[in-house]
Amino acid sequence: MGRITDAELRKRGVSDEDIETARIVQQAQRRSGAKVQQRAVIVGAIQERHSSPPVDLTERQMHKRGSYDQAALLLDQQAMQESSPERAERAREASRAAKELSSSQQIEFDFFGGGNVSIAFQYQSTIRQRLVNSGVSRAQQHLAASVLWEICCHLSWQSYECSKTAGELCQIADVETAAMARTLALLEQVGAIVRVKKGRGKVITVTPEGAYRGNIHNHGKAVERYRLDVIDGGKTD
Repeated sequence: MGRITDAELRKRGVSDEDIETARIVQQAQRRSGAKVQQRAVIVGAIQERHSSPPVDLTERQMHKRGSYDQAALLLDQQAMQESSPERAERAREASRAAKELSSSQQIEFDFFGGGNVSIAFQYQSTIRQRLVNSGVSRAQQHLAASVLWEICCHLSWQSYECSKTAGELCQIADVETAAMARTLALLEQVGAIVRVKKGRGKVITVTPEGAYRGNIHNHGKAVERYRLDVIDGGKTD
């Protein structure tokens, strides 16, 4: 199926606001390096055609890696699929040991470095479903998911706080102030974030059980701080 023009989308009843929101989502996808979806897919006018599953890592992406690097990557993949937190952590420990034994050099991106964020699949799936159930348009759902991704990418180290203000997120996501305000309100409504009053402004927070950036051994402390500061005390209306 060929690309559907904006004019055709309007004929199908898609509003100009949703088309513009879809354009913003496409820009965010380009910046993040993700696959850029058609605007018609983003607004829900057509279903995305799913391609065949990716080739197994052991067949293509891993053939130039050393044995220990291959083992570490497979262990990290398995850790993400484990339903048991204890088994997942044991898999990560084994992965860390394999990385220490590896002598391969980093090519470009340090996937396993301290700057990356761990995001719980359950959190991701739950928020996605809550956005669907919220009754907003598909374009607004996609924009909310894109903004939430930026929030999670900018979590402070070993903290539940986003290091970016709403204004800074507008610049990062290329979103107008009014649209960002509506999007943050929607994310708070579905429980994806909580905005906490701090000084003269509000800080965007995410539960560490959903997204966390930092040493895994300090994760429990971050969860406890979130419970005390946000759930029990700091949340604003």
